[in-house]
Amino acid sequence: MNYYDQHLHTYLSFDSTETFENYLDKGLEIFVSTDHFDLKNPYTNFNDDVPDYEEYTKKLAELSTKYETKLLKGIEIGVVPGQEAAIMDFLSQREYDVKIMSIHQNGKFDYMDPIVKTKPKLEVAKEYFEQMAQVLDSFPEGNILAHFDYGLRQLELSPKELEENFEPILTEIFKKAIDRQMGFELNAKSFVKYNNAELYRYAVPLYISLGGELFTLGSDAHVAEDYRLGFSEMADLLRANQVKELVVFQGKDKFMTELPTA
Repeated sequence: MNYYDQHLHTYLSFDSTETFENYLDKGLEIFVSTDHFDLKNPYTNFNDDVPDYEEYTKKLAELSTKYETKLLKGIEIGVVPGQEAAIMDFLSQREYDVKIMSIHQNGKFDYMDPIVKTKPKLEVAKEYFEQMAQVLDSFPEGNILAHFDYGLRQLELSPKELEENFEPILTEIFKKAIDRQMGFELNAKSFVKYNNAELYRYAVPLYISLGGELFTLGSDAHVAEDYRLGFSEMADLLRANQVKELVVFQGKDKFMTELPTA
């Protein structure tokens, strides 16, 4: 099995209009979309953005008659403390192969909202990491810990500042994810589009030093042209740290695959 992108968005996400067909026309062996689940989303005036599971199931059944690609189901779950029970109720009634856990917002603003730039950056980062640590305790679902740096994208935080101010809580977060056997995602939007590659050059060795062995690459594509975005560069970073394999999740099973070469 070759590694395939495990972080993709379609028109079932509030922030994408991309079609399944535009991804599948690439001739993929395996495909999984991970559309956004975000309750009381500040990006959409605090609406509940929930991907339509019936539409999803119907669409995959239709696509299975037209493509030879193995089609999996996925979801990206944005978690805010206090929402755990409602999210678990939703998930208990639906099956997914891949469940990405993300921290996008704090109930007041999304960490990509313009207001973030008006706040002291170390205070924002502290709140973000504390929320992530709390959710890793209170929310039991999730195969993949996505974009550990999402809350830092607007802060221009250097690796040195990350180390000096947040290594203790990052150590705590990483240990929790390792204990849960979650995949640590290298996120291409962060790595390439938000120029946070250096934060990953700091985080990956720290994760490994704590016993972390499971890694994923995710393009976080919202358009099909970004499929496998940054995979070569991110794979090179893992190779430089003696990582030889990536993990993929398929329901209750996980498999190790070779790092992509391009």
